Amino acid sequence: MSDESLIHIFYLLSEGEEEVSRCWREIREVVEGQEAEMLQEYRGIMLIKALRGSGAEVYLYVRKNTVVLRLVLHSPEEHVELLAKVRDVASRVSLMLGETIIFLSQEREKVEKLYGGIAWRRSELPVGELYFLEEQRDRRSYLMLSPMPGQEFFMRFIYTDLLDRKIEREARLFMEMLDSVREKRRKCESRASRLLDDRGESLADFERLVKELCLVYVELARYLEWVNSRVSMLKEDLHELSGEVRWLVSGEDEVFSERIERHRYALETLMYERENFILAHQKVKNALDVVGMRIEIERGRETVELQQESISLQVAAGFIEFIVVFYYTLNSWKILGREGFAALPAWVVLLVLTAFSSSVVLFTHAVAVARRRGRSFTPHMAASIALLVLVALAMLLLSIRSS
Repeated sequence: MSDESLIHIFYLLSEGEEEVSRCWREIREVVEGQEAEMLQEYRGIMLIKALRGSGAEVYLYVRKNTVVLRLVLHSPEEHVELLAKVRDVASRVSLMLGETIIFLSQEREKVEKLYGGIAWRRSELPVGELYFLEEQRDRRSYLMLSPMPGQEFFMRFIYTDLLDRKIEREARLFMEMLDSVREKRRKCESRASRLLDDRGESLADFERLVKELCLVYVELARYLEWVNSRVSMLKEDLHELSGEVRWLVSGEDEVFSERIERHRYALETLMYERENFILAHQKVKNALDVVGMRIEIERGRETVELQQESISLQVAAGFIEFIVVFYYTLNSWKILGREGFAALPAWVVLLVLTAFSSSVVLFTHAVAVARRRGRSFTPHMAASIALLVLVALAMLLLSIRSS
């Protein structure tokens, strides 16, 4: 076996087990060798199959809807055509998520002579040294000075690489959306300020302002929820990535630390924008509280005015009722007690009629209050009836005595 190997890892998005099976059948046709069933698991990544041929090995990993193919070429220069065929099979799966290439060698002098000295980012691993060469789109290239690592190393390396790619996709998506998100926040703030500046002073104007501010409030809340979810996701993934890197790296680290720092910058930017959304959201909430208090004040003022108007109407109605009762009682007394009524002094008639009319008004008012309270009889009704009866008896006795 050569001291140099090429490890090519393909990350694929699968639509289901049938596609995985089809992919593996096509791999077996390309790489002729001995197939073995394997079962190793790490963080949801399952190593399920291996295929070992002459100078080449293929390992199949599955994690949820992600399929990983790890192709190992022990004599890379002799298997260029095989690599092309495997890549062609992988490209026919639903979607290629990325590729990672590791040039493996145990001869430092030969590598340094070949590359004219190593000036790339370097990390010390328990199995050797890892150098990051370049990244083109979703393809990453490394150089590893080490003997062939075991399965545990590759499973953890694959998991770390997948997690790093996931964070990078999320961070890139946010950075692409950042300008749009900021602009939406600024529009919401501008709209809220414009609404507050253009408000009227009537109750209807304030109620319309509340409706408009509520729309702004809900829109800001929706964006804030989106930013919060991204912050939580990035925090959790970055914490997990840091833990995996601590296992992979045994000393100096330039490869992964640079990436983690880049991810942290994206997270800090996202958290800063979240604070701006929280502040804008709180400003609109405060405006809603102030406008709501103003509405309560206006409604209270209208209620007082209505109550005053109602009292005025009640007084007017009572006065009219008093006049009507006074008039008809006077005429009735004239007709029924003509002889006795004519002999009574005017001030007595006025006093008695005033008392009678007042007792009638008090009685009707007591009846209205009782009905409003849902009661059939109250002490006020009893008092007004008693007064009404006494005045009526007084009228009768005066009529009899005068006649």
